[in-house]
Amino acid sequence: MRIVLTERQKQILRILRAKDGGKNAALFDGLEMGRTMAIAEIDALCGLINAEFMMEGILPTFEPNEYGIELEGLLDVVNRPRLSF
Repeated sequence: MRIVLTERQKQILRILRAKDGGKNAALFDGLEMGRTMAIAEIDALCGLINAEFMMEGILPTFEPNEYGIELEGLLDVVNRPRLSF
């Protein structure tokens, strides 16, 4: 299943890629090119998105802020191919 991203989700991925410092460039490249991702790749991307959520996406009350809600949406899209496995 091909993962289709909105422009905002692509922008968030560029932010995550920059913060990652090239360590997971192949993962980001694969997602941006729309190729089918293996479960291990989905897991790795979800880990990066979750880490960003914990650092930047929650309020002091542990509720998601606006960016956190966007990250949750990105997680939903990245995880969608799991349903086909």
